[in-house]
Amino acid sequence: MRTINTLFLTGSHFNPDQEELATLAALFPQIQLTSVSMLDYTPQHIQQAQIIVGLPKAQDLKLATNLRWLQTPSSGVGQYVDPTLYAADPILLTNARGTYGKQIADHIIGMIIAFNHNLLRYHDQMKAKLWKRYFPTKDLWESTLLIIGLGDIGNQLAVRAKAHNLRVLAVKRTKTEKPAWVDELGTEDDLEAFLPQADYVALCAASTSQTEHLLDAKRISLLPHGAFVCNIGRGNLIDEEALVEALQSGHIGGAGLDVTTVEPLPFDHVLWTLPNVLITPHASGLSPSDPHQVFSLFLQNLALYLEEKPLINLVDFTRAY
Repeated sequence: MRTINTLFLTGSHFNPDQEELATLAALFPQIQLTSVSMLDYTPQHIQQAQIIVGLPKAQDLKLATNLRWLQTPSSGVGQYVDPTLYAADPILLTNARGTYGKQIADHIIGMIIAFNHNLLRYHDQMKAKLWKRYFPTKDLWESTLLIIGLGDIGNQLAVRAKAHNLRVLAVKRTKTEKPAWVDELGTEDDLEAFLPQADYVALCAASTSQTEHLLDAKRISLLPHGAFVCNIGRGNLIDEEALVEALQSGHIGGAGLDVTTVEPLPFDHVLWTLPNVLITPHASGLSPSDPHQVFSLFLQNLALYLEEKPLINLVDFTRAY
């Protein structure tokens, strides 16, 4: 039985426990495992591995002369989709799409409810012990949510939105059959027709060269006065300067941002100071189940890899996701 050198780079989203490691050893004895923190690996670790699970530094991939498969514990793989990064060719690159949709969708729904019910304003009022009430500008069940990107996260969000009786519009890269939990489905060609109808916009698309500033100044201007924007995709999906201007003018009623163009958001950035902004530190995907879901996905893919079958979540380098 041939030995397959495998490197686990552990962190918040991938950190197998003893029971999981025992399962791996029992099912796949040919795996010669090295497990280190993603912050502590050495060039030798990278050079020896045929399989890496984790998030190595992109610039270190040239050292990975034996690498054949990189499984990331993240859904986004923008830093790894340049084929010239790798020492060997071809490389199999898989992501963890499907392991974060539920918790991120919950996070977005929480943001929408917080804005709709003025929860951020009430929380600020507590500091002054102020008893003052505010009506929502519109009932949630009479509102429209536009989801940009209808993958795992977008679909999970649409299901939750329909449970709250929102009207759901969605756009995705390619037109497919409309799921029951979406009222209208289009492509980017339909985006500018959908934007004027949206009380809430959720950016759930993958970050590629085609989606950079997908929500630019022109498209922000198409939103109704007082609309809310939530971004859990990547910071570069939205023109941040145009968003700030729209927030300051009141054209945009508020923004829930789990991602920003620069992360961490610089200490002196104006977004920290705006009262109609909720910033979370790229935390929408955090869940106690994260590491276990990623490990389970890896086990499934490992069985396929050893049988030379197509892998789950295989990234297309030409599409960059």
